[in-house]
Amino acid sequence: MKSVSIIFALLLSSVSYAQVEQEVDSFGGNEALYMKAKALNPEVENEVVQNRFINRTKRVELAPEFSGVFGGDSYNKTNNVGLNAHYHINPSWSVGVKYNYSFNTLTPEGKAMVSKADQAAAANPKDPQYLFPQVVYPKSETLGMVNWYPVVGKLSFGKLGVAHFDTYLTAGYGQMELSTGTSPAATLGVGFGFWLSNNLTTRIEYRAQQYKAEYYDKTENMMTNVASVQMGWML
Repeated sequence: MKSVSIIFALLLSSVSYAQVEQEVDSFGGNEALYMKAKALNPEVENEVVQNRFINRTKRVELAPEFSGVFGGDSYNKTNNVGLNAHYHINPSWSVGVKYNYSFNTLTPEGKAMVSKADQAAAANPKDPQYLFPQVVYPKSETLGMVNWYPVVGKLSFGKLGVAHFDTYLTAGYGQMELSTGTSPAATLGVGFGFWLSNNLTTRIEYRAQQYKAEYYDKTENMMTNVASVQMGWML
């Protein structure tokens, strides 16, 4: 009878350990469950693994984008609207294409220079004292992108639910169409991807971008900063 009790206790302990281990090896694992699993079988090494909640292996993500550009031509301000297509090779890597169409406006400094040139042309049309400034502005860009997602986490919004996220690094290369022609462009940045459901996605991204602008008398190496928000759908 005593032997039966011992065997029953061992079986119960094994089942309890397996249940706790299963809970630990999930997105919601915590230190308390880890310590319970450790106490049940101290000879076995356990790790709390934060599994990704949403399957992103061999899936396509389409994400419209709005972005603001900081830097570039001092007389011009640029905002972009565009579309991203990401192919997720696995949860850690994706490749894709980014296309943006640019909308441009003069900065206060640019407007002041144009107004000054207008007045000078009206006062002396044949030999104005000030000339209209040359403004080189982007018209569109097409970039091939590579994204790496090394860190996964989650955010709790109380009764609204939990949003799962990845911190990622992004790099790309392609071409920009400018008002004076085309230029190769390279970009490097960081971002946060929020996976609100198995299909709905949101990204907040910051990139540094480099290209060359051709002026009448010089070629200038432009370094800009691009901040964007993307809302997408995982197919």
